[in-house]
Amino acid sequence: MPASSDRYSRQVLFADLGEEGQARLGKGRVLLCGWGAMGSVLAVTLVRAGVGELRVVDRDFVEISNLQRQVLFDEQDVADHLPKAEAAAAKLRKINSDVTIKPFVTDIDHTNIERLAEGVDLILDGTDNFEVRFLINDASLETGIPWIYAGVIGSHGQTMTIFPHRTACLRCLIPAVPEPGTTQTCDTAGVLGPAVNVVASLEAIDAIKILSGQSHLISPTLLIMDVWDGTFR
Repeated sequence: MPASSDRYSRQVLFADLGEEGQARLGKGRVLLCGWGAMGSVLAVTLVRAGVGELRVVDRDFVEISNLQRQVLFDEQDVADHLPKAEAAAAKLRKINSDVTIKPFVTDIDHTNIERLAEGVDLILDGTDNFEVRFLINDASLETGIPWIYAGVIGSHGQTMTIFPHRTACLRCLIPAVPEPGTTQTCDTAGVLGPAVNVVASLEAIDAIKILSGQSHLISPTLLIMDVWDGTFR
């Protein structure tokens, strides 16, 4: 449609993406696990970019403490006590009606992870706990679907794109789920919105590379950054 052509015109002008890459992106199907701070940035970015289908899974409701960094939500969502998945899906459909948005208000566990991921091209980490990340990792190894790990605490973040059976996976970095209380959380160490935005944007650009058929451009290494210190390694 002409409207769709106009919508993505500035993106298509980027030579390394072009019309062919945009067309492939428009057929891409993504499972986003978690619709908090990182999930919000990922969802907005990919929906505006024109991904074909976005499935999002999150069981939580919108709270006032979310608004400092979770860009899809507002005070009315808090007042309405809406599930994050439903509140964000409604907003995303207004941003781009061409994208199929499928929200799931549920926990991710060993009984449903592979069903939720059935038929997708990529799994994105928008979670805040390692139990779910290890479930994603194992499902990726079982199904062959690539996924992108990411996390943010305080001003510090990290991300790594994982191609199952081709690159290192999460268990190569961390052999087992950390014991409760042994790692910091946003509730104990806080979190800065700009750190979330940087990490989620790096996760999103690798997603666009994969979905547009250019995964060869990705360096599958762990990137660690601190936006307060301005350090990347």
